[in-house]
Amino acid sequence: MERDISKIPLINDWSYLIALETGLFTRGELSGVVLKALNDQARLLSRRYLVQKSKLDVRKLTPAETEILDTLSETAANLRRRHRLPHNIVKSLRAGGLIAAVERSVCASGILQCHNGFYEDGLEPGAFERIVMRHPQEFGDHARQSAALYFAQEHPQEDLQDQLLQASA
Repeated sequence: MERDISKIPLINDWSYLIALETGLFTRGELSGVVLKALNDQARLLSRRYLVQKSKLDVRKLTPAETEILDTLSETAANLRRRHRLPHNIVKSLRAGGLIAAVERSVCASGILQCHNGFYEDGLEPGAFERIVMRHPQEFGDHARQSAALYFAQEHPQEDLQDQLLQASA
């Protein structure tokens, strides 16, 4: 088992990574440590894929852009495990980059309730809105308003708790 763990970071092929994960699961050898190593490598492979296919310049990412790329890498890894490619993600990133992809997603899904390719691909609802709320200075007014509206509608208790914490500070 230790031998398999040390080889996981060397895997550069999705098919092999998925086959290894399936084999370990079948044999009942998928421990927490092994699963973490597999997940880390899956995210790394997904990140490389997204950067390459989207032609992103990742030399100087802001904290928000790093968080967006990490979130999308996780989503792409889950797609790859289901033998699907992250076409919607790549198309959106090519259309304007990381910040623009989040702004389009948050603004369209917040007020208009449009179907969004990211969510169809398995992105957790509210993931982008949380990023906008954590890094408001990196997004436009419309994205900030849409994210705030999303939380007011979807998570009114969290919003109330945040307001109480801010008032007591």
